[in-house]
Amino acid sequence: IAENFGAIAAHHRDSPLQDTGFSFVRCSIRGTGNILLGRAWGAYSRIIYSSCNMDDIIKPEGWSEWNHPDRRKTAVFGEYNCHGKGADRIQRVPWSKALSYGEAKPYLDINFINGNQWLRL
Repeated sequence: IAENFGAIAAHHRDSPLQDTGFSFVRCSIRGTGNILLGRAWGAYSRIIYSSCNMDDIIKPEGWSEWNHPDRRKTAVFGEYNCHGKGADRIQRVPWSKALSYGEAKPYLDINFINGNQWLRL
């Protein structure tokens, strides 16, 4: 983990019409140091964590717009059903979202990443 700044994920999309993003499902995040869940590499970044166990290495704010405040309006950063000391959303940036099951459901499906095309199941 980076000492001063680091993020687990940095996603980039050029358009909200691009059907891409990072979806972490049933993962465990452990280690030492402090890290962000994600940062907005592009204006339309999309990163979702679902049912993940997060250790206390997650920075309380959770997310970064990477010094581009305008990305707060267009990036999609969400968490659904996560647990552990690092999953506390009390101090998360206000432009990230606690997702409902209905909002998270598209990202829980293997079809979101076209898994049948490149993952051996």
